Amino acid sequence: MWLVCLKRYGWWGLLAPALLLYALVFFLPLSVLVADSLHPSGAADLSLANYNTFFTDGITLSIFLRTVRLALFVTLACLVFGYPLALFMRRAGPALRMVALTIVVSPLLTSVIVRNVAWLLVLGREGMVNTLLRNAGLIDGPLPLLYNTFGVVVGVTHVYLAFLVLPVFSALLAIDPSTEQAAASLGASRFTVFRRVTLPMSMAGVIAGSTLVFVLTMGVYLTPVIMGGSFVTTLPMVMTDLVRTQFDFSRAAAFGVMLLVFITAILIASSRAEKRIEQMRGEMP
Repeated sequence: MWLVCLKRYGWWGLLAPALLLYALVFFLPLSVLVADSLHPSGAADLSLANYNTFFTDGITLSIFLRTVRLALFVTLACLVFGYPLALFMRRAGPALRMVALTIVVSPLLTSVIVRNVAWLLVLGREGMVNTLLRNAGLIDGPLPLLYNTFGVVVGVTHVYLAFLVLPVFSALLAIDPSTEQAAASLGASRFTVFRRVTLPMSMAGVIAGSTLVFVLTMGVYLTPVIMGGSFVTTLPMVMTDLVRTQFDFSRAAAFGVMLLVFITAILIASSRAEKRIEQMRGEMP
């Protein structure tokens, strides 16, 4: 059947089912979302009032910027912990590499509620961390490890670390070891080899993983609700409140479109950065 379709309609015939599915589950809902955002409070006339509210109500824009800051913190934390782990996995043997990979991926196989409840037991006022520090005499009172930005960053990083480690690990595996060996044979130290060879040649994976973590964090909802309480507010939480409590679907739609536009801009910038890196690699002798 596929051969007949390919012969009659070309490659577009093979793409038709996927394009149809994509239109039904993405483009059609997106068009409804945009249409709702242009009709504030069910008004018949088109209006940009909801978009104007995003910038001028004095609250939403600051919450959006806080959401961006949270995404940057999570991305930075994933880089700090994920890149060394990817390096370790590259140099480890098959058995140890499989163990590390299982540990990295295991949070994705666990319910989000179970993960967050576990972190509540670890980081709570009477949790494992505060109890150990008090018993060791290092603190007098419990540290505020929950219901703040730190707690949310820990909870989100625990899950999204895998989305950075795997692209970076793949990029590191693609590096020819003989390139690093050649640099070392010319007298370069291990740090110089890493700085001048390994890191630049793995930047495509770093950009891809960082972009993925950043975009996912911009839309995260449940973890900030549980681990941030009412002290950490993100744009997805505002949108959920508009729909569930205030029944203001049009304003929530407008905020969703603004979030989607911002994420699209990040993806375009990331794609251009990756292409630039590939071009620079091709220009290298």
